[in-house]
Amino acid sequence: MDESQIAHLDKIISNRVTSGVVILDTSGEILFVNDEAQSIISTFSIDEIDASADPDTLDKAIVEIFKKSLGSLSSPTAKCVYCPDSDSAYALRAIPLHKPELKGKTCIMLLIEGVTIHRKFDMKVVQKQFGLTRREAEVTFCLTKGLTNKEIANALSLSPETVHDYVKQVMKKLDTTTRAGVVGKVLP
Repeated sequence: MDESQIAHLDKIISNRVTSGVVILDTSGEILFVNDEAQSIISTFSIDEIDASADPDTLDKAIVEIFKKSLGSLSSPTAKCVYCPDSDSAYALRAIPLHKPELKGKTCIMLLIEGVTIHRKFDMKVVQKQFGLTRREAEVTFCLTKGLTNKEIANALSLSPETVHDYVKQVMKKLDTTTRAGVVGKVLP
């Protein structure tokens, strides 16, 4: 692997989001919260709570948010929640952690992960923005679905060679050399 490939992978890794982790005991006492969890939790609406006055009150509010969102924390559960204040969606997961050496005691790990909201492909906007023909826009739409040239050819009643030519034209118009580059430019 050359240095440019390593640099590219480093860029991908640096753009990944770390999961928020909260660990509770069965009584609901918070044992651990990582920085990412604290950051995400700060975007949730915690009404009528003054965190500076009593940190225990904030901990209880956080636990209540999870209980309210997930229903039960004692079994593996997951749910997506939307925070209108930050216009963000998060996947919340509760995972019981059983440790035999604790003689049946259980801790609960809560994972909080940002969810990417898929954007709708707007063919007319993409067509106008990048100066694509109707057929190029249709091929581009198929690329956003991850279709191969053969699958695109079948879907649009074209030959695979014609699809190949359209893909090259789209790449040229979007100033990219990869299919992923096309998708990255047309999906907001």
